[in-house]
Amino acid sequence: MIIAAGNRRASRAVLGTNKILLPVAGAPVITHVLSAVERARCTDRIFVIGDTAQLEEALASPHSPFQGKRPLHLLEQYHTFYENVWQGFLHTLPDYAPETGWQVYLDRPEADKAALFMSGDIPLATPQEIEAFVASCDVTRYDYFLGMTSAQVLRAYYPRHGPPGIQMAYFNLRDVRIRQNNLHMVKPFRLGNRFYIEKMYEYRYQKEWYNILKLCGELIGKQRGSLQFVGAFLRLHAARLLARYGLRDYRLARPICIQLQAVCSLLSQLLSTRFTIVTTPYGGCTLDIDNAEHYAVLCANFTAWLSHQEALARDLKDNPYDALSA
Repeated sequence: MIIAAGNRRASRAVLGTNKILLPVAGAPVITHVLSAVERARCTDRIFVIGDTAQLEEALASPHSPFQGKRPLHLLEQYHTFYENVWQGFLHTLPDYAPETGWQVYLDRPEADKAALFMSGDIPLATPQEIEAFVASCDVTRYDYFLGMTSAQVLRAYYPRHGPPGIQMAYFNLRDVRIRQNNLHMVKPFRLGNRFYIEKMYEYRYQKEWYNILKLCGELIGKQRGSLQFVGAFLRLHAARLLARYGLRDYRLARPICIQLQAVCSLLSQLLSTRFTIVTTPYGGCTLDIDNAEHYAVLCANFTAWLSHQEALARDLKDNPYDALSA
């Protein structure tokens, strides 16, 4: 398991602080994430990439829920998000040393090694959600699995009368409405165009026109079929605007929306890998701390939302079919 917890370049501080250090229920956010990871049956070693001095201070919190049940490795952050996740992965390899060229692993079994990646600012992550995601990843068929959560699942966290809530934007596809949930299962050596990962992260706030235009510019002319990617990208944004104004389900509007399988096919081409999307019946990993408002709402609802996910886990254990249909 590799957790990205850096605070350089495209990372955005909240309330002037690295998001992973903000207190939630009396403990830093990163300690809640680590607690979920160490309790997940599918995890072994844990690698966290960030400011190691800050991470050590967070782990020393007297109220930290992390108990150290899994070997923990703190790695000093690099300049970019891509460098962080790439170097984090390299450190999981046997006999790896910084002076060792990673190309030596391409002719070894590690060439097909998959690693689980997640962000460090999702304190509502649960071991059940991590396990559900990993269980749905068939590494014999695909090389990159992106976790998503449906709008139906996330309604439980919407604003209601009384307590505040969070209602985020979705990918409005023809057959489903989903949002990324910050879980990734990846075979890094099988990723052909890895440089796009950094660009997607750098311009990930797609409600801002600057980021839309910059990411669009990155897609144009970089490889064969770039106009096809740009066209699909613009259709995704058109579908977002249609949904915003309640027009998504109109007959004339539906052809603008792309089907989920088409998105997977296009991303497979763009990244030069076998890409697919995995949906999970939980919402905790989707509720990251993007801004001060989300942070305040998450703090106000933390106990209730965590209890909701625990109850959902019990229900899904008794009725596994519900997990497949969520």
